[in-house]
Amino acid sequence: MVIDEGLKDILAGTDDTTLEESYGLLRDQLRAWGIKVIYTTLTPCHGYAPCTTDNDADRADANTWITDQTDYTTPTVTYTDAEQTVAIPDPTSTADPPALILNAGSAPSDYDPGDHVNLTADAYHAISDALDLTTLGPDA
Repeated sequence: MVIDEGLKDILAGTDDTTLEESYGLLRDQLRAWGIKVIYTTLTPCHGYAPCTTDNDADRADANTWITDQTDYTTPTVTYTDAEQTVAIPDPTSTADPPALILNAGSAPSDYDPGDHVNLTADAYHAISDALDLTTLGPDA
């Protein structure tokens, strides 16, 4: 099961702790049914009007939780770093480290349709390419 959820929850005001608890419950139930879990990290929202500094901090904290979930016992839990796949540092950011934004380069790296939060078809294609297909097969 690929879990690619959470950014809209963060933007709606759900904090990272609540999101992580929900992720954990879903992970535990799926594993109890013998289903592998593959999380995708949450992509940037910087530049999207409703995305506050607190939202982005919760998004980053949720990503840290996601990347700490790797577990190779059967059924496995792993992740794909969607953020790393589609994000670049904002060249106008004065933060240290700089805020991340969706790459708005030309195709095939045109990941921002202009609203700074939703993804283009190229972005989803890049994330699907980043999935380690060996994690989708049966556990040994």
